[in-house]
Amino acid sequence: MDKQTFIDRISAAESAERKAAPLPNFCAEDTTSTTQALGSPAEAFERNFKANHGEIIRGIENIAEFLKSKGCKKGIIDAKLENTFKLEEDFEISREFDRNNPESFDFGLSKASFAIAESGAIVLEDTDTSDRLATIAPWVHVAVLKESDILQTISDALARPLAKPYAIWISGPSKTSDVEGVLVEGVHGPGIQAVFIATE
Repeated sequence: MDKQTFIDRISAAESAERKAAPLPNFCAEDTTSTTQALGSPAEAFERNFKANHGEIIRGIENIAEFLKSKGCKKGIIDAKLENTFKLEEDFEISREFDRNNPESFDFGLSKASFAIAESGAIVLEDTDTSDRLATIAPWVHVAVLKESDILQTISDALARPLAKPYAIWISGPSKTSDVEGVLVEGVHGPGIQAVFIATE
């Protein structure tokens, strides 16, 4: 078969009317991993986030110590975060991301819109983030999450209306693997992904 015949056959198949197959009936319980969602939302989230190589910070006083332990000196704190956690006392802080010099930031802090216990993922939405590049360019990213914003299951998250046009689910540091199976973290985003859980 030549190239044009192949393309014509695909075009004909795409334009033909197809009867849509009905979706199977299922409920949220059918799609929820009971073992992953075990425990309180906070317990399940911490367990699953750590399993994905994410790091958890508890206690405001521990944010600076965490960043120092990673060798951080300069960071961006998203302008939509009201609290700077007094990090300006120990680090050079900017409230606006410099797109001309993105490598200058060792760390970034931004607000997590919510998290999902079952998958150990945080969700960042446009409405809560001033500059999405500030969440992926620094080597260390700390998402600030209210404990009350942890949802139990993926189904709960999918039922929640998402901000448009941008929302990203993050379940740990950026990872990629080559054909030989070598896993590398920090290729397409932060090499260290942490979550500071605020208890209100």
